[in-house]
Amino acid sequence: MSVSPAIPLRLTLLERFETLLGCLDTFCTAVRQGAALPSWVSRTEAELAADLDMRIKAIQLYRALWYEDCQDGRETLTCPGIVGADSETLIAAHACNTAKDDFKQAVLALKALGRVEANAAMADLHRRQEPVAVAMRRMGAARLNLKQAYRHLPLLEQRPLKIGFTWSKQGRVIQRTSVAETRRLLEQRVETPQTRLELQRLAELPADEMLARVRGVCPHLRANIVFADPEGAGVRRRLMQVPLPVLIPLRCDERLPEFVPVAPEPVASPRLRRADVRIEDEALLPSVRVHRYRRAYR
Repeated sequence: MSVSPAIPLRLTLLERFETLLGCLDTFCTAVRQGAALPSWVSRTEAELAADLDMRIKAIQLYRALWYEDCQDGRETLTCPGIVGADSETLIAAHACNTAKDDFKQAVLALKALGRVEANAAMADLHRRQEPVAVAMRRMGAARLNLKQAYRHLPLLEQRPLKIGFTWSKQGRVIQRTSVAETRRLLEQRVETPQTRLELQRLAELPADEMLARVRGVCPHLRANIVFADPEGAGVRRRLMQVPLPVLIPLRCDERLPEFVPVAPEPVASPRLRRADVRIEDEALLPSVRVHRYRRAYR
């Protein structure tokens, strides 16, 4: 009797997720024990009023592998920050990043077998990690966020002179799509009353009508990092994405590099509405973010 190829892959997935959780525990313990080193993490007004410890907030962000109840499925938690770290903490961070890569490879291997096997494996992972999942739900979390589980802990091997944070602007990408392609997208989703309703709406459209699929581009955080040139010939620069507080090596007698504090979320700027908007404001099929074009452009 042949053994399903999914069985060893499921076991690998569970083992690697447990390894990731263990690495995160070790790393966060090291971050907590490094409280004598300076750190800065951007805080909301409510967090400032509650005097939330910045290093504790950083740990919460590093541990955030689960969707919050109100979190958009395409969204990942992001917050600017700088955390001073000793060598032990940086070693633990490297181990976390390796564990994240190994876990990602296990998930991708299961997805290569097909959607049904991958969904069953993720459901199994949630059952096996029920104590973790229950604790997360009590804290307002829901299901595992793979993007947050995959992303590396940002770290530097050398203390920089300066870090400049910049929020990118939010935008959206509009892609033309056909009724047939939209139907395939809906049929690939788990069947729910909502997807059945949307398939019914789609069936009422002309087969040759072109539709618009809208993908939101979430804001992301970048850091422009300036280092002293070891040869003494000025400075060198590095641009990197830093969705989480960046870890930098510090000694007890060192301060944080020069930086300008920025808000924990991008400041909303009013956008003028274009006069030539071609798609309808409300999505016809919200689950796949598909809109109809306005009548004049169909």
